[in-house]
Amino acid sequence: MQDSKAKIFLRNPFCRALVISKRPLMREGLQFLMKERAEKSSLILLDNYLDFRPDILLHIDVAVIELDSTLQEVFEACDLFNHLQNEYRHVEWVFTLPANLVNIAIERLLTANTALLSLHEPLNSIIEHVFNSGGQIERISRHLLQDKAISAANNTVTNTHLTFSERRVLRLLSKGWQLAQIATLLEKNYKTISAQKSSALRRLALKTDAEMFAWMLSEQGMQELNLPPYHQGI
Repeated sequence: MQDSKAKIFLRNPFCRALVISKRPLMREGLQFLMKERAEKSSLILLDNYLDFRPDILLHIDVAVIELDSTLQEVFEACDLFNHLQNEYRHVEWVFTLPANLVNIAIERLLTANTALLSLHEPLNSIIEHVFNSGGQIERISRHLLQDKAISAANNTVTNTHLTFSERRVLRLLSKGWQLAQIATLLEKNYKTISAQKSSALRRLALKTDAEMFAWMLSEQGMQELNLPPYHQGI
């Protein structure tokens, strides 16, 4: 929690907010700062967006949503919140996300009522977006753009030379298919599909599934697999 006494512009000191985050520090920090800044503000805290009922949005002004999950879950979340943005137009939306989701969030979630912030955004910055919702705020924060630039600079994989079979397996994995399902679809042995996945990860210098999905969401990964910003079909 940084600069807890810093002055925050209170455009709406009676703000009613919903915060959905897996991180206890995020939830507890925002709860503490909101009450410190404006006692008459109110806050609903959840640790999973699947646990909330859409009718909650009738009674809030701002929704702060953390997007940090698997590729399939991120696309499902984008579909859900894009629908809710259209249905509950009075709500201001603040999404916190890692740098590798910037392009997808811009494509799927960014509207006149939306702000995109870094997953590592200072709490005071998030609080300012909460209380200044609807006012003059950064729609894409400098922290998030800096994270994106650093992520791009650190991406040292430039020429992967994936085989056709490896690329096909990764494309199906990006859609949420399991290895056994891919083997059935392609009429291949499970061990063959597993080996193709493993060899693809070695070529990409990736060690875990989390790193693999992060690469799939990167600009380079989408280019290598020929994926649009959000993709349907095989």
